[in-house]
Amino acid sequence: MSGEQGPARRNLRRFVELSSVRGISRVLKTDSVVVRVIWILAVVTCTSMLIYQLRRVVVQYFSYEFLTVTKEDTSSATVSYNLHFSISGDSTVMKLGEQ
Repeated sequence: MSGEQGPARRNLRRFVELSSVRGISRVLKTDSVVVRVIWILAVVTCTSMLIYQLRRVVVQYFSYEFLTVTKEDTSSATVSYNLHFSISGDSTVMKLGEQ
C-alpha cells in the first residue's frame, strides 16, 4: 500500500501539476532537491508578501474618516477623505476657490 496513493492525494497532485501558478507546478516537476527547496521558498515568500500587502491596503483603506450627512427625509450621503492623488501634479485641475 506504500506505492498506492489515495484519490484525494492523486487529485491534489494533478491540480498542482496543472496549476497556472508557475512556482507550484515546478515544485513537483523538478528532480533536484535543491531546486525544489528554492521553488518552495519562492512560493512561500511571494505568498507571504501578497498577504502582507493585502492586509496593509485593507487596513489603510479602513483607517480613513467618513462623514455621513443625513437629512430629515432619511436620505444620506457619505463623504470620504481618501485622496490618493496629487492635484499639484496636474495643471489643468483648478484648486477650490479659483475661477
